[in-house]
Amino acid sequence: AKPGKGGILPGEKVTEEIARIRGIEVGKDAYSPNRHPDINSFDDLIDMVNRVRNVTGKPTGFKMVVGAPNQIDVLLSAIVKRGQDSAPDFITIDGAEGGTGAAPMSLIDSVGMSLRESLPIMVDKLKQYGLRDRIKVVASGKLVTPGSVAGALCAGADFITSARGFLFSLGCIQALQCNKNTCPTGITTHDPKFQKGLHPPTKATRVSSYINNMVKEVGIIAHSCGVKSPRALSRSHARIVMGTGRTQGMDELFPELEPIKITSIK
Repeated sequence: AKPGKGGILPGEKVTEEIARIRGIEVGKDAYSPNRHPDINSFDDLIDMVNRVRNVTGKPTGFKMVVGAPNQIDVLLSAIVKRGQDSAPDFITIDGAEGGTGAAPMSLIDSVGMSLRESLPIMVDKLKQYGLRDRIKVVASGKLVTPGSVAGALCAGADFITSARGFLFSLGCIQALQCNKNTCPTGITTHDPKFQKGLHPPTKATRVSSYINNMVKEVGIIAHSCGVKSPRALSRSHARIVMGTGRTQGMDELFPELEPIKITSIK
């Protein structure tokens, strides 16, 4: 929702507890930068991924909204030159349509590529650079319904993440009060008065029902396409509705790309 922009925690949401944990002042706006100051290039990003992976011993990757496909080429070229061991374990592609009620409307409406376009581009470029088996692709951005999840799997995603779907199952009514500490359902507020609206035992059941039914319905879509599981879905199973109202096969819109040969420095 905020490509190119950092985050802000409004002062009215900075309680004594939060101030103590984050090392900030109570009641003062807290700004988070849009980038790490020690990452100035893709090489720096790769260095950071490897540093975090070495320290934690866990799979490490990053999340991005694609703005210009040619920048993916620059990133993947840098990885190939350094060798596959330097590659992130996963890349999460977030669509520009993903969002939060706290994001500026100018960014929500106008910045970044949609997941429908950027996801297959990323998958194809990973194949083109010989990195598809090394790097897993996670899809994110308004993946609320079984159809949207199945579509992302068809495009080539290995995993799906959803924030909006779980917000809805918690009771979000899209009041757009996320940044004002006045969320009427109690989800994004620190005000005890509003927090009473969020009853964990009840909401836990609804969240569980949401994800269980999501898995079930995506499975039904897969079976209707003639495959045994959602992971077997491919672009040949999906058609995209174009601006004219007519449809075109996803495999026609995003055909296989020719491999690119880059010599590793190792």
